[in-house]
Amino acid sequence: MVSLNQILEARERIGSLTQMTPVRYSSYLSELSNASVYLKLENEQITGSFKVRGALNRLMTLESDAIARGVITASTGNHGLGVAFAAKELGINVQVVFPKEASHTKRERMEQAGAKIIQDVGYADIEPYARKLADERGLTYVSPYNDPEIIAGAGTVGLEIVEQLDHFDSVVVPIGGGGLISGIAIAIKSLRPGAEIIGVQSEVSPEVYESWLAGHWVDAEESDSFAQGLMGGVEPDSITLDIIQERVDRIDLVHEESILQAIRLLYEQDGLVIEGAGAASTADLLQRPDQFSGKKVVIVISGGNISRADVLSLINRQ
Repeated sequence: MVSLNQILEARERIGSLTQMTPVRYSSYLSELSNASVYLKLENEQITGSFKVRGALNRLMTLESDAIARGVITASTGNHGLGVAFAAKELGINVQVVFPKEASHTKRERMEQAGAKIIQDVGYADIEPYARKLADERGLTYVSPYNDPEIIAGAGTVGLEIVEQLDHFDSVVVPIGGGGLISGIAIAIKSLRPGAEIIGVQSEVSPEVYESWLAGHWVDAEESDSFAQGLMGGVEPDSITLDIIQERVDRIDLVHEESILQAIRLLYEQDGLVIEGAGAASTADLLQRPDQFSGKKVVIVISGGNISRADVLSLINRQ
């Protein structure tokens, strides 16, 4: 598992290469939900998402022989960007298995950071394919979530929230493989045990939600989502489920229409250009405002790697 001390060590390790991202009060979302709503803006992190925190922490703990051989990862975009940035900073060769269907913008940014892109398989197969290539090529596989150092790096988001706000009742976090919410939950439940941790998934990509209900990893049917960064099968041995079972209070599913509405409102009301995965937590507030009424709520905006043109295109679909 992962301890608070590991998260504190991660912050010391990666602090010079990452930013403490701002927490911003949202008057519009506060009025809409009769709550005090604060946005934790990981879209303003280096590489545009929280993922660089875990990527740096993992690569900075590699042994010298692993550094010499290089690394490989599987990513829908943001984790790959984080690993590519970290590898470039540390002088490590990196390969990224990227879904056939995923954003060309993110592929181009990973290539600009020096990553070699392998785009042979779809969302559900990128992780097993990357692990297979790691074994064949003698590379170190860097999981997006199933790794204590990745989770510890992500947990630094939770440390910052505790330092930036004197009090809060709830923290709402998007879930893909569960690395971000695992790290945040460990940090916050250790330091503010009374705070509620809420995870969010799209109803069309509910694998962690279904596994959380079942108490073990299960396969769940998945279809295309505006929250592409939350898609993809989760490894059946992932350590994140046990952490989520122990530390997360509930997981909510949101409609695709709510994610689209969240992208629009964050752009129109708060001036933020946010991708679907990053907006999923806001979608939960929009879909269930009564559950947050009267509370001080932190909405984790996990990433913003989407162009303004693409946001406007999505908005115009409504």
